[in-house]
Amino acid sequence: MSLLADLFDDASDLVDLTHPMTSGMPVWPTHPPFCQEVVESFERGGVACNHRLCLSEHTGTHFDAPVHFIRNAEAISDMPLRRFIGRMATIDATDCEPDTLVEPERVLAFERAHGDLARGDAVFFHFGWDRLWRDPADHPRVVADWPGLSAATCDLLVARGVGIVGTDCLSVDRFSSQNFDAHNILLGAGILIGENFAALGTLPPYARLVALPLAIAGGTGAPARALAVVPRQPGRS
Repeated sequence: MSLLADLFDDASDLVDLTHPMTSGMPVWPTHPPFCQEVVESFERGGVACNHRLCLSEHTGTHFDAPVHFIRNAEAISDMPLRRFIGRMATIDATDCEPDTLVEPERVLAFERAHGDLARGDAVFFHFGWDRLWRDPADHPRVVADWPGLSAATCDLLVARGVGIVGTDCLSVDRFSSQNFDAHNILLGAGILIGENFAALGTLPPYARLVALPLAIAGGTGAPARALAVVPRQPGRS
């Protein structure tokens, strides 16, 4: 109980890091679109309401498990819940040009300014891509030209022993990646990947992450409801 009590005290606020799942939301080009279909409704004479859903394991705000890229590796259902609760670093990368790479110096500069990353930390990169989810007219831009992490940056994060690496883009690998170095390096080291996160730009350099992915047996990943716990600020709703 002490872990939850420490997280959800009266001096803290909660920031939702999750994109709502809606028809027409951006998805990876080879993945099925999100579909929500009425099965039962009051209008159809039902005594209750019920929807059928169609989606990929990697729809919306979600986590990748190692088995997503690494043969015979751990599935999302194998992950201890504590992997999704802990300290969260958010590194600003909004000045990155489309389809470019974050190099290690950005991480080192963050550490010089805000303190060293620690083993088990969740490290997220805020590119500002979440802003493109708000207007459906921008959705084609979500699935094109996003920036990502270089192999050297991923090697540094592996050396730091972090537990999660995330982004507000469709992938931690940049748009033009052919080898998916970031996925292979991070997942190969047992580091979970978070993608399509929202509101990273509202967070302080360090906060607390609480995220619960769906327990899909053998899943290569799973959508999640994710939030950050931050110090309370006057006027924050």
